[in-house]
Amino acid sequence: MAKRRRLREQKKAGSTQPRTIDFQIENIDSLGQGVSKLNEEISFIAKTLPGETGSAQVLKQKRKVSIARLDALERISDQRIEPDCRHFQHCPGCHFLHTDYSTELAFKKSALQDCFKNLELPAAGIDLVQAPQRQHYRNRIQLHYRHKYLGMLDGLTDQVNEIPDCQILVPQLQAQLKALYEDKSWTKEHSGNGHCEIYWQDERVNISWDKPYADGGFTQVNQAVNTILVDRVKQLALAVPFEHVLDVFSGSGNLSNPIIAENPVPRRMVDLSGVSHADFMTMNLYDDDALPRFLQRQRLKQFDLMLVDPPRKGFPSLNSWVRKLKPKRLIYVSCNPETLAADIQSLTGKFALSHLSLLDMFPSTFHYETVATLDFTRH
Repeated sequence: MAKRRRLREQKKAGSTQPRTIDFQIENIDSLGQGVSKLNEEISFIAKTLPGETGSAQVLKQKRKVSIARLDALERISDQRIEPDCRHFQHCPGCHFLHTDYSTELAFKKSALQDCFKNLELPAAGIDLVQAPQRQHYRNRIQLHYRHKYLGMLDGLTDQVNEIPDCQILVPQLQAQLKALYEDKSWTKEHSGNGHCEIYWQDERVNISWDKPYADGGFTQVNQAVNTILVDRVKQLALAVPFEHVLDVFSGSGNLSNPIIAENPVPRRMVDLSGVSHADFMTMNLYDDDALPRFLQRQRLKQFDLMLVDPPRKGFPSLNSWVRKLKPKRLIYVSCNPETLAADIQSLTGKFALSHLSLLDMFPSTFHYETVATLDFTRH
């Protein structure tokens, strides 16, 4: 048996030791965790790779399913590399820095295929778009603080992990993050538990304390990939003729503005918050009566092009909106492929999934952006 490679610090002497299990990783799930099925027990272990074996410490368990943290490796995958961030092993923010980027992309593509296993994929398959860079791309980060400690909150241990040398941030935010660790004067005004958000906007660093996420207005965290996303949606939209555009969960019009610039047709933007614009309608799209109220306030009752870009929970009312407004083409952008697939499967009209893109908006993590294009023949 190969000598074990220790990957965590030992517990303090005298502390209660969690249960140790052996594992053998078969595959990687959609959350970036290794899946082991050994000794009639299913275990999910982050920061492992297929084919690896070793031991892990159980953090949570329900019946014969456990979530564990890597303790030691016996058999090491050829795909494993040394992470280029010193915080990786203990930070919950990144999931794939222990392997190369091509392997990370393969895991993500496999996860998307699994989400769409009950849908007929386009003849061309999944269009995979990689990020221009794997690190130093994120222009927004939310950190948690507990008294004088500031960092990423580990949901499994409920502990704050400090990350002064985080490698995922754009350089402007890295400098501000280091400053917060070097000068703890912020603890005078922010004691106890809370969070802060650091973001790059309007060519400057902004910090908000204990406010809702995206307090300064929502923007995609990866500007380079967002540019690719917007261009991809525009191409898909302009590929077919249309006379009216409905942009649902529009925000400030990130997706529809470039489309209207090239084809200036009537547009309606709908969201809970956005910009002061003649096209914009303020509405909580998750309200039960959102569709009837929209129809009451909107003179045009049909839109041949419909854009949807909801939060992670998706758009459960999608079928009702599609049946009523009868779009010919629907372009759905999602950061959660599971809710995307569920929303598409809820549709009762006849349609074809004509295009499916995976854009790696969040490299080094299990997250990514998906663009699905649906063409309707009748409703």
